[in-house]
Amino acid sequence: MENVMPEKQSPFATEPIGRLIVKFAVPSVIALLVNSLYNIIMIAILLGIATGAQPVIGYNYGAKSYHRVRKALEISLIASEIVSVIAFLIFQFAPMSVVLLFGSEEGLYNEFAVMAFRIFLMLCPLTGFQTITAVYLQAVGKPVKSAILSLARQIIFFVPAALILPMFMGVKGVLWTGPVADGLAFILSLIFLLYERNHLKKEHLRST
Repeated sequence: MENVMPEKQSPFATEPIGRLIVKFAVPSVIALLVNSLYNIIMIAILLGIATGAQPVIGYNYGAKSYHRVRKALEISLIASEIVSVIAFLIFQFAPMSVVLLFGSEEGLYNEFAVMAFRIFLMLCPLTGFQTITAVYLQAVGKPVKSAILSLARQIIFFVPAALILPMFMGVKGVLWTGPVADGLAFILSLIFLLYERNHLKKEHLRST
């Protein structure tokens, strides 16, 4: 009697499951790798800059040397933006150099990986601003605002965007979660920093 079952049948070979894997599993894994690389390397460098500036800002703020506080803030912001812009240029114009860190593949993997870097990290130059602002707020005695800002990108804005955007945009919605979270976190950082800068000016005028 002839065997009607295929001799070599893999669940990955079935068309419906294969489509799901190609459409969801592979892109999702790549997006997670992008996010992990982004957090481990770039955020670590930015936190190093911010941590180095924190005692300088805190000491001079306590000593009411507000012009030095402003100078330290400006230098740390410039340094963080240089790092962020360099990372942006790499992610946008040489993404394959980073993709190859995860191994060399062909076809859909490389295509989606490049798209993931270019979309997910589209607004990464804004991350330096947010990181420095969060540490600055902590240094000048605003722990609540600092905590909110520290959680803004990774949780407060990222999680809702990751839940909502894929419902309307599919897999690409996962990638657009990055720039949406970065943009909203930047706006919140800007509001906090402008408020604190005005407060710093008032304190400076009182001390002179």
